[in-house]
Amino acid sequence: MLFEKKKKSSWILILGATLLLLGIGFGYYRWNHRVDSVLPRKGPVVEAVYGLGTVIAPHTYQVKTAVNQSIQEIFVKEGDTVSVGTPLMKFGDSGLSRAPIAGTITSIPFKRGEILFPGVMALKLVNLSELYIEVSLEQQSTLRVKQGQKAFVSFESLRNVKLEGSVESVFPRDDQFIVRVHLEKFPPRILPGMTADVAIEIGRKENVLSVPLLSISGGKVTLRRGGKVLKETIQIGVVDGEWAEVVSDNIQPDDEILVRAK
Repeated sequence: MLFEKKKKSSWILILGATLLLLGIGFGYYRWNHRVDSVLPRKGPVVEAVYGLGTVIAPHTYQVKTAVNQSIQEIFVKEGDTVSVGTPLMKFGDSGLSRAPIAGTITSIPFKRGEILFPGVMALKLVNLSELYIEVSLEQQSTLRVKQGQKAFVSFESLRNVKLEGSVESVFPRDDQFIVRVHLEKFPPRILPGMTADVAIEIGRKENVLSVPLLSISGGKVTLRRGGKVLKETIQIGVVDGEWAEVVSDNIQPDDEILVRAK
């Protein structure tokens, strides 16, 4: 009798555990298979190439000498802003070095009294008011970029600010493909070496129908039309971030496109 009670209790525990696991599994399945519905979007669609850009200062000046020199005097310090003609350094034999450009002193690796060897930089002066952005792209993207295309730039610390510029040039460098982007004006406190997200507009169409990329699986979308759930094979054109242009004519503006929630 006692054995039968224990046996019955064990079966109840097993059944309870099984139901619990099934409930968890079903909940997990539902959680990972939630779907939302959206209407197709009508309007412009833009195709872009994306890359990480670096701020570059093209106008720099470095103090160097052709022979061994003793540094007799340093008239500036790192961070100083100087104008054209400002005294920078005085050497034993070659005399005084003056600033040929206006800018900011960004590096002085030597001290007064030290010996400067030929070709070694003693001071670096950078014009921080004239900047541009360089983006390194892979080959396929570079082939679609050309001079004059619009470029949109955003800095991590200024996410609410989107700056519009243009592609100034495209060229190779050491087996890399470089795109130079020009901005009319940089935000305050942007310095050389800082990075920014860059989107280069390579294609644009107006007043087209598009659906979310997440709704497309195997070239098909699932939709609700007239109370029925259907699957339609579609052809897509320009891809704009999370949306894709529908080229085929089998999607209607009032279709409810089913999208698995993120």
